[in-house]
Amino acid sequence: MRPQARLIVAVAAVVITALVVLIVATTVGSRSTVTSITDITYSQSKSVKGFSGSSHETSDASRIAAFTAIASKYRIDVTRFDETLNDVCTGGLITDITLGFADAKTATLRVYDCGRTVARGTFVSDTSALFTRWRAQDDG
Repeated sequence: MRPQARLIVAVAAVVITALVVLIVATTVGSRSTVTSITDITYSQSKSVKGFSGSSHETSDASRIAAFTAIASKYRIDVTRFDETLNDVCTGGLITDITLGFADAKTATLRVYDCGRTVARGTFVSDTSALFTRWRAQDDG
């Protein structure tokens, strides 16, 4: 093989290796912390007379999996929730969520929904609907 061809092959090998390293680092680095949730504390509030704003805590694996599925579906980093995803309204439903992780760290999310408690294909609406169902079961 001629020296020029060897140089081209060597440069191509370095570039390909760098791309593979970059792809692997990006994939591994974006691994979600959602899977390490050990407990969830939540409360909901609404400016309606008689609305129960009681706080509830769960470590139920199926409930944690349900919330994790929603966060994963919408690719939400629950440790840095982007509140601009919330609905913009007054008098809606507020869900305060504190997540406990296996490493003893916590994360807090405040989710605002314009009050409709059905999943509508967004992280905010799906989360509000989920926690509304839980609240009905826990208050019941």
